[in-house]
Amino acid sequence: MTSNEQNFYSLIGQISIGFSNLESQIKELIYILIKSEDEFVSSIMLEDNSISHNLKLLLKLAKYHEIEEIRIKTLHNSIDKIRINRNLFIHGLWKLSETENGLVFICEIRKVEFKKVTLEFVKILNKFLEFTPADFEEELNQIRICSKIANEIIATLKENRYW
Repeated sequence: MTSNEQNFYSLIGQISIGFSNLESQIKELIYILIKSEDEFVSSIMLEDNSISHNLKLLLKLAKYHEIEEIRIKTLHNSIDKIRINRNLFIHGLWKLSETENGLVFICEIRKVEFKKVTLEFVKILNKFLEFTPADFEEELNQIRICSKIANEIIATLKENRYW
């Protein structure tokens, strides 16, 4: 394995783990706001939820309890922006390419799309998107920022004995 491949896999791994930890923080916020004495009830309610579903639930709970609504809304919006790339990064089909501008990661998305052009449809099977290591670093930075905000909200709720 080349050093470029190692760098790529390291970045993908960091994104995957960072986002997974962020999802766990969202669940912890929901647990706090549900105020269930039974940990299993909270876990059952969240075990098969997507991050999108949990973010919507978190927004509703914050609004219901009238607590940390603005910060939670900001967190929701930030996570929603990085969620799309995270899914692409984790589920995309990747290859590495070296250009005169440096290393480029090319992600192939295999999805059939139909676009209407005048009187007929054009079928598109694959799309190719290019990313640089800096793009991955930016995604990691955004995940870290969201995680910091989530930790601050959790700490505030615990300090105020909301739990």
